[in-house]
Amino acid sequence: MADAVPLTEAADILSGRYLPAEEYDETGDYVIYGSNSIMGRASKPLYDGPLVIFARVGSNAGAVMFSDKPAWINNNAAALKAKLGWNARYLFYWASHFDLRTVAQGSGQPFISNQTLSSIKIARREAVEQEAIASVLGALDDKIELNRQMNETLEGMARAIFRDWFVDFGPTRAKMVGRAPYLAPDIWSLFPDRLDGEGKPEGWCLGTLGDVAQQVGESVKPEALDPGTPYIGLEHMPRKSIALSDWDGAGKVSSGKLAFCKGDFLFGKLRPYFHKVGIAPVDGICSTDIVVLNSRKREAAAFVLACISQDEFVAFTDRTSDGTKMPRTSWGRMERYSLYIPNQTVLKSFNDCIEPMLERIVANIHESRTLAATRDLLLPKLMSGEIRVKDAEKLAGQVT
Repeated sequence: MADAVPLTEAADILSGRYLPAEEYDETGDYVIYGSNSIMGRASKPLYDGPLVIFARVGSNAGAVMFSDKPAWINNNAAALKAKLGWNARYLFYWASHFDLRTVAQGSGQPFISNQTLSSIKIARREAVEQEAIASVLGALDDKIELNRQMNETLEGMARAIFRDWFVDFGPTRAKMVGRAPYLAPDIWSLFPDRLDGEGKPEGWCLGTLGDVAQQVGESVKPEALDPGTPYIGLEHMPRKSIALSDWDGAGKVSSGKLAFCKGDFLFGKLRPYFHKVGIAPVDGICSTDIVVLNSRKREAAAFVLACISQDEFVAFTDRTSDGTKMPRTSWGRMERYSLYIPNQTVLKSFNDCIEPMLERIVANIHESRTLAATRDLLLPKLMSGEIRVKDAEKLAGQVT
């Protein structure tokens, strides 16, 4: 391996700026990156990809990500663009291994200066070796991203079907105007062919969430549990995604929590407008700022999850929550949400349709965690030369 070279020899440090709101189009093609999140989209790129993007300022200073697409970068972020002879994705994995967070300066508002970056040296490797390392690790990350996109698509399909059947009454309205069936005959026949005087499918009833769902989850003390028991807090729950792929161990918590079972539904009741709703992929415990619930009958499970994850329900919990700075909802309020409830055969049919999607989402979560664990195992070994690329390829091949 050749001598180490300064980081700035391997990449250009690109300074960024904030993009005023009036200068970008939400329907554009290019992502705008902030210090630790995506800010929006722009119609024209500031920097061509591929890029290694990292936070320069704030509590996440040093957090790094890779983008193979053009991007805008704001003042709290910076980007490294690989020079000739360097592989951009290899630089990303090197930065991940080095952990740029360790060189952040300051306590109140940590930051990473260009001078600090210039003092960091990278061990130069042959271009072919860089490409091979990036390929092995990149294959794992690409599969993780593919799983994420698949989950997003499956969730979107489930939401669309719920809205068509139970909000817009699509099958019934189609029957009323003589449109051709767009569902399987056995499903199509379950829907009434007219709306009643209240504007709902004939035979359906107006009820509340509490009629089909119930609060579950008993209080537990973490010290009585195995430290490895999965713990989900609000910080682990993504916004507007039912795929809960992140959790810690119970050994990291000390106060009372709520137990949940695999398949239960978790709803973030603190600041409900954050729209944190998901399906539990494991048995575990969660924060008391989360409502644990499930359907009263198995055939209504998908109906309940789809209901509580729709924008209208989240808006309802926000409107009826207590508090101004830190608003909270509760099961007592959630269960009063009004909705139209079909008969049991329609509920079962919807559950039969959506349940395989939910199972696939959960399976993708577990697969992605295995892929991430494999990547994290191989990363330091490849960077240090402890393991050869061919051996790493074999290990990666076993999980992809």
